[in-house]
Amino acid sequence: MDGDRHHCRIFVWCWRFGPFPFSFSNPVNDEKYKDFLEPLMDLRRDMILHPHGNVHFGAGSCGLRLVVLKAKISATLLITFITLLVVLDLFPTNRNYLSDRDFVSKRGYQQNFTPRPVDEQILSDKDPNFRVYDASINTFNQASTSYFHKTIGGYSAVKLQRMQDLIERQIAKGNQRVLDMLNTKYFMMPGSSGQEGQEVAQRNPKTYGNAWIVDTLVIVNTPDEEIAALDSIEKRKAIVHNEFKNYVADLKPTGEGEINLTNYEPNALSYSATVPADQLAVFSEVWYGPNKGWYVTIDGKEVEHIRVNYLLRALKIPAGSHEIKFDFKPEKYFKGEKISLISSSLILLLLLFVFVVTILKGRKADIQQPVKNV
Repeated sequence: MDGDRHHCRIFVWCWRFGPFPFSFSNPVNDEKYKDFLEPLMDLRRDMILHPHGNVHFGAGSCGLRLVVLKAKISATLLITFITLLVVLDLFPTNRNYLSDRDFVSKRGYQQNFTPRPVDEQILSDKDPNFRVYDASINTFNQASTSYFHKTIGGYSAVKLQRMQDLIERQIAKGNQRVLDMLNTKYFMMPGSSGQEGQEVAQRNPKTYGNAWIVDTLVIVNTPDEEIAALDSIEKRKAIVHNEFKNYVADLKPTGEGEINLTNYEPNALSYSATVPADQLAVFSEVWYGPNKGWYVTIDGKEVEHIRVNYLLRALKIPAGSHEIKFDFKPEKYFKGEKISLISSSLILLLLLFVFVVTILKGRKADIQQPVKNV
């Protein structure tokens, strides 16, 4: 009991007289900060003596403890009061770092993007499932066009290495055929005056579309050969790396048949296909490798798919009419989600158990406390 009183006195003393006895500096470690030592000391002082600082919180906790000692309130009420104190302390403290001013409404965010006439022209296309190459901006270092369209360009610090390879070794040198296989339906070109708002849209009549069937397979042995073969890529030809040669070993593609995209979502794509014999279809979508969460089914039966043309997906389609689906269902994500849910539930149950046991013990102590004679 005496220890509790001493602790509370220390907190109150720090709270009331803290700025005077402490210098908030370290002569050894602060030498390298000598040019801005005063602001640093002020920051340290504020962290301790701020209205929501550690000293104030400690003083408040000790104050509650003294109330318990003096007023003889139960431990249950003490825990309840401290819990409320913690919650009340969190709200203003958190708002110092994340408040309403840090959020932007959807309407406010949209105001940052005004469609240009060229954007509105392309958006009028009834089929939204194509890509756009914006040559009127720094294509691979700006992302504003991606707000309105699925684009070839844009910027990301974590883009796939294969996509970066394709940019550097094919797109940068103007290989139109690679842009065709990436389903580039429109090019945005700067207007004759070169002024913003004067850009024009040029439609690409040679785009390969969302998916197509090939009649020629070219087997290569190395990644360098694979990307170099794109110099002369054609719609009916697929460049297959040697690691996938067994997948296509029994195929004799003729290019006959039809395949069409029927539904597009970032994590789910559907196609309908009709082929007279077994064929290989190429999809203008990025291949992310095995065991990365993408699953493919033909008429509901899961099948394997491979990489062709250095970056794209390809799939063997048996003779007949079929429904093909690509679904992104990363197993690790869903396992992690379940583990997180179970862990959070156990923590909440444990807290509830401790709270209930504390209340029961408090009631038992109150019942067993002897009644004083008046």
